[in-house]
Amino acid sequence: MITAVSIVKNAADVIETMIRGNSLVADSFYIVDHGSTDRTPEILESLKKEGFRMIVIRDDGQSHFQKQRMEKAIGSAIAEFDPSFILPLDDDEIICTNDEKSDPGSVKPFIENLSQDDLYYVNWRIYIPTEYDPEAEINVAKRQRFCFDDEPEMTKKVIIPAKIAKSADFQIAQGNHFAESTSIRNHVLINEIRLAHYPVRSSLQIASKAVIGWLGHLTMPNIDPDTAIHWHRMYDVFKSGGGRLPSVELMQAMCTLYREYPNDEEHLNIIEKPISLPEECFALKYTGPAEVNILINLLNYAENLAVSYAREKADNK
Repeated sequence: MITAVSIVKNAADVIETMIRGNSLVADSFYIVDHGSTDRTPEILESLKKEGFRMIVIRDDGQSHFQKQRMEKAIGSAIAEFDPSFILPLDDDEIICTNDEKSDPGSVKPFIENLSQDDLYYVNWRIYIPTEYDPEAEINVAKRQRFCFDDEPEMTKKVIIPAKIAKSADFQIAQGNHFAESTSIRNHVLINEIRLAHYPVRSSLQIASKAVIGWLGHLTMPNIDPDTAIHWHRMYDVFKSGGGRLPSVELMQAMCTLYREYPNDEEHLNIIEKPISLPEECFALKYTGPAEVNILINLLNYAENLAVSYAREKADNK
């Protein structure tokens, strides 16, 4: 059995795509909703009622301690579902084949036959918005067909055998890019599988994500200056532009911030390579055409921050 573990926030435009797309591989989903103020909880509840095996936990804490939340969520997912493998997935990621001609159904048995003694890595395939995207298409996995081509070094995410995740000294890095434990025999890169990544889906979405993401990061004490750099840069771009929404060209530039080496222009190539999924994974039932409202998201987040601050002041009296 394979369980996907995710921490999501304000993902109403993509969460249904993520659940349906990953259901080819994941038997169950353990989801921490980190204070969404959009329709993410409503869409997740609809998917749960439809029959997807899913546990959704609400976490309204303001600080962005993703590493600690993910480690706790992985432990809870193992206790609830007893899987053989854990897929730590963001709300904008879909695990898929490396070759679009390969059978999408081959990913699940491939993972299930892996050894429990090794930790596995898969490369990101970063999809980007272009002027060729059909604007009327709600499903981002159908709308965005272009991505960055392979590079000598690429950003990676982990696949975790439950045996390793159960180890007393298991730790996962911020962003699920690395994990460590004395029980890991080898760190193995899997070339047969990719993680389709849709970080920039619309001008409204990326503006909302950058503003709220960076503000959330600033609530963390003892901030590591090397984390969340992409959010900081996107936040500064949005702010310096007077709050104007980014153009397609600027959104593409924002996508480069997710590369392993964002400034490596020598290996920066854009290709058309849409994700290969059965049609039922593309059919959305609960997602609307206008799921992102940056002003409402920001106002709700500011209100939550104010309430959290007032409680902390009262507790410290």
